[in-house]
Amino acid sequence: MDIIICTYNNANLLDRVLTALSLSKVSPSYQWTVLVVDNNCTDNTSAVVEKHINLQIIPGLRRIVEQKQGLTHARLCGIKNTTSKWLAFVDDDCLLSENWIDKAIQFAASHPNCGAFGGKVVLDWEITPSPILVKHSGKYAAYERGETSKQLSRDNYQIPGAGLVLRRTALEKSGWLDKQLLNDREGKKLSAGGDSEIVLRILNAGYQLWYTPDCVLHHFIPTKRISEAYLFNLMYGFGAAAPYIASMRWNRSYYIWLLVSILRIFKGFLQIIAYYIKAAINPNNKSEALIMWNWTKGQIHSLFTINRMDREEHIIWLSLFQKL
Repeated sequence: MDIIICTYNNANLLDRVLTALSLSKVSPSYQWTVLVVDNNCTDNTSAVVEKHINLQIIPGLRRIVEQKQGLTHARLCGIKNTTSKWLAFVDDDCLLSENWIDKAIQFAASHPNCGAFGGKVVLDWEITPSPILVKHSGKYAAYERGETSKQLSRDNYQIPGAGLVLRRTALEKSGWLDKQLLNDREGKKLSAGGDSEIVLRILNAGYQLWYTPDCVLHHFIPTKRISEAYLFNLMYGFGAAAPYIASMRWNRSYYIWLLVSILRIFKGFLQIIAYYIKAAINPNNKSEALIMWNWTKGQIHSLFTINRMDREEHIIWLSLFQKL
């Protein structure tokens, strides 16, 4: 298994991530390596990686620079520069439990039709979050589906990119390597939806999606992200991704997708109005209204973007839909 860590100016946390990896307890019969994709870091990322290389604890640890900015470009670089049948995306702020790799390799070997899977993601908040942030912790990649492994469906397909494990052949057959519809995070820009695109395209290629509780990681949330303003920006990114995700999830006609997208925006406006009315009684509802507004605003932006596509892009876009 190849573990790919894409990083951008997060050297201190990356050091903790690599330290946690060095404590991994993996069966000697399992092969695993770690590749750090440096996405134009200007901090001491290179020194951190070199320190861990010199310790000679993490097998095959190396660093490569990807000059095209953005998480999608960094992931593509990592995939092209690894060769294992299975690969795992681990964020540069996620600490794997000591048996995560061992359990992941075991799960992959025992599920021959699986194309992608993920495990539990536990949030480690640097400071105590407000109740509204806890309520929406899923947007920070909190993830837990019980204590038994389960196959996911088109209705509950979500697997966070923090600890997303992929079969290389499934990724190749999905077409994602050739063309990506969503650009994930670029620098400080909070784009979203890249993880959902990957798993849905793998599902559409005929592979299974799974959740396993045996793979546990802790996702560190720094103080700078623990605010309602940051959550609002996240919601805009998720809203902008929603129309694209809907097209891959349903695989119906273009016109049904367009109608449902418009109705979803209309429903969003109704919820915003309702939250503002309720805010007279409970001030927390004003935050809920702003969350919904950013979600809705993101969807509106995407619909306009899709309508402004050039002819070649529009043909690719229409190819997603199965005409009824």
